[in-house]
Amino acid sequence: MMVLRMNELVTFFSGVIVACVILASFVEVQVVDAIHSVPGYFVLGDSTLDVGENNYLPNAYHANFPPYGETFFHRPTGRFSNGRNMGDFIAQALALPFAPPYLQPNATFYKGVNFASGGSGLLNTTNPGLAIPFNVQLEQYKNVSTLLVKELGVLSAHELISRSLFLISTGINDIIYGYLTSPTTQIRYNATQYIIPMLESYKSGIETLYASGARKIVLFGEGVAGCKPVVRVLNNSQCVNFLNKLAIEYEASLKHMVDEFNATIPDLHLVLAHGYNIEYDMITNPQSFGLKNATAGCCGAGVLNAQYQCGTKVPTNVTGIHQTLCKHPSEHLYWDLIHNTEYVDRVQLQYYWDGNASYVYPFNLRTLALV
Repeated sequence: MMVLRMNELVTFFSGVIVACVILASFVEVQVVDAIHSVPGYFVLGDSTLDVGENNYLPNAYHANFPPYGETFFHRPTGRFSNGRNMGDFIAQALALPFAPPYLQPNATFYKGVNFASGGSGLLNTTNPGLAIPFNVQLEQYKNVSTLLVKELGVLSAHELISRSLFLISTGINDIIYGYLTSPTTQIRYNATQYIIPMLESYKSGIETLYASGARKIVLFGEGVAGCKPVVRVLNNSQCVNFLNKLAIEYEASLKHMVDEFNATIPDLHLVLAHGYNIEYDMITNPQSFGLKNATAGCCGAGVLNAQYQCGTKVPTNVTGIHQTLCKHPSEHLYWDLIHNTEYVDRVQLQYYWDGNASYVYPFNLRTLALV
């Protein structure tokens, strides 16, 4: 198996050493000194951060059925995980309650809100009608911002928003479902051309957030897109390297965008969590992270448990394929056909919270929280 590595990463072996330290003495991240610096958090993006938004959308992608949620919540919540996701771990690190989904009835948003919608993308052409796209999530956020001003007053609302963290994870669905599975799109655009409108959408979103008062924003890279189980199953269980090249180019472009924003807007603090880098290390040397399987989903059906979504019924006319669920999710990189296990998100947060610029750029989340 050949997997591409970003040029500016630290050496593979340094990543292994850090991983071993984490495995030996991992504890829940706590940032008591940052609690008063971060009064809330706001979340936009896709299923990697969705906490149940799609539960209120009848035609959307769903994860509100067993065995989703079994490890931590002991029930399905709408999270595309066996437990908590990255946003949840960041909330716990800041001693904040889990932010409710925007569409949840009677929810209060004084400590944050989650707009993330599983299946969404930066482009409106990605999974149309099946998720809330990024630009619509931004409109929802503006509604919340207006509401906070109305209920708290201008100064208090500005104080809340400017000190809160904004988490954004989006782009993987554009790359996989908007590009890989669309031969027409591949004919019209090469990889470089395709990510241009993605980046324009991202840039516009950051400008919108900044204009409404956001000052601390975290962008999450989209990982090793070409090695997700849902992609491998289309390529004889092997990674699709041209998709990894696209993921690398996309993440490098995000880094350039971070530099541009931070250089031109002094009071904006934009951080990039390198999703590709840490996932690459987990794929190439899973044992150092305590993982026994870095290719197949823990839950699902078919090849690599990626032909049918975890917990869904296999059609009666399909023979020899059954839903399976691993006994120890924490030994798997992937929970289902594309999403991390809770354990993996927890380990990755350690890198983002206290790691160096090879994993989170230009500084880590602990530093951002204290700005």
